[in-house]
Amino acid sequence: MNDIATAIDDRDHRTRTAEKRRSAMRRRLVESAMVVFAEKGADATVIDDVIRAAEVSRGTFYKYFASIHDLMVAVSEELGNELLAYVEERVSTIPDPVERVALGLRLFINTALAFPLFASFIRASGLEAAGPTTLIYEYLPAHLTEAIDQGLLLDAPLAVHLDLITGVVLICIARQGADTLEPEHIRQVVASIMRGLGLPADDAWRIANNDIAPLGIPEDSLLMRAHRRLATIERLQ
Repeated sequence: MNDIATAIDDRDHRTRTAEKRRSAMRRRLVESAMVVFAEKGADATVIDDVIRAAEVSRGTFYKYFASIHDLMVAVSEELGNELLAYVEERVSTIPDPVERVALGLRLFINTALAFPLFASFIRASGLEAAGPTTLIYEYLPAHLTEAIDQGLLLDAPLAVHLDLITGVVLICIARQGADTLEPEHIRQVVASIMRGLGLPADDAWRIANNDIAPLGIPEDSLLMRAHRRLATIERLQ
């Protein structure tokens, strides 16, 4: 019996070790891609650039990503999930679920636009930036369901609310490449989303105009590291 238990423990240990290695290699490729994209731009980056920066073989690259576009989407998702986690931490203690949603939207959009490299990944990834594995679908449903149950928002399927939110937010961020969006525009976007979710006009406008402090992003985060890298490159140009 002890031999069987030992064999199971050894197998589990090997499995955990392999998973850690895969996770570490995937993160290495993602972080290397952020550096390359910052230096060369998303459109000019090729696989050879990334594997050179990551110091891995082409075969290793293809074990994790089918194309440079897939890697770009992965980078967008990594950065987006990190930002979503910081937003969720900030809004989770707010009693009113509607205020949590509205504040979260403003914080996400404002912060995304403050990090040009992240915004460029959103533009390049398109709707794939809100794929099924993003934390949008872990955090938002609970807040929306609570608001619907309290009669504060339209009693529509969650998928409808989520499509409205993600579609408008992604388009808003993507537009930053062509236009500089003023704070007033972002407030109007959030107010319009809240109206679409079923909030009365006066409440939507009020809640979208509440004073908010900027979201604090840790210095060791992926977002900050990518931002610093881009700033360094721009200074050297």
